[in-house]
Amino acid sequence: MNLSELKFGAEKRPVPHWRSSPTEKMRAAVLAAIQNQRVLLEAERTGTAPNLTKTVKTMGEDGSVITSVVAKNPRKWFWKNPAGQYLIEMLFAGHPVLINGKQSTILAGDADGVERVLNVLADAVTKGELDTQLASAAANRKKAGRKSA
Repeated sequence: MNLSELKFGAEKRPVPHWRSSPTEKMRAAVLAAIQNQRVLLEAERTGTAPNLTKTVKTMGEDGSVITSVVAKNPRKWFWKNPAGQYLIEMLFAGHPVLINGKQSTILAGDADGVERVLNVLADAVTKGELDTQLASAAANRKKAGRKSA
């Protein structure tokens, strides 16, 4: 086989996640959180503990890096009101996301409704329909740094 026999394509290499734009990172974080909510919902349906873990790196006494897997305990976005209906409030950066610009709480009805709402939210995030609302929620979070005296 020589160079003239190779087949070429127009596709570009995907951008690594650490080089993606802030908007793409925000979308990826929200989609991961939606997946966590699906796991929490399934655990609530079956009455079992959710199986969510994260990898944590700590510094050992000798200066070596110790990697360990610990349980993750994310906050639920959904709850039941006194009438027994499920409600959902999407969170980003620890703040509610105002989906329609004014309200953050969505009436889902039952557990299947929660799954449907999570699917709609995931689809909207993937399409970029909630980028401005997510950016607004991110702007409301506390900035890291020193506290003023």
